[in-house]
Amino acid sequence: MNEQTTTKPRPQVATWAPGQTGPCARCHAPTCRYGVGGSPLCTSCRQARQEQSAHP
Repeated sequence: MNEQTTTKPRPQVATWAPGQTGPCARCHAPTCRYGVGGSPLCTSCRQARQEQSAHP
């Protein structure tokens, strides 16, 4: 029997200060929301939005 393994995306590891953590504006996952490098969207949502705007 052959079993296929499916790789699932790993959760993002926080590499920012706890005080910079906030919810993603789209999916509400914890992300670097404040300070240097902060963004209202998490990495996954940011990529999805870029792909969506690239294909009008």
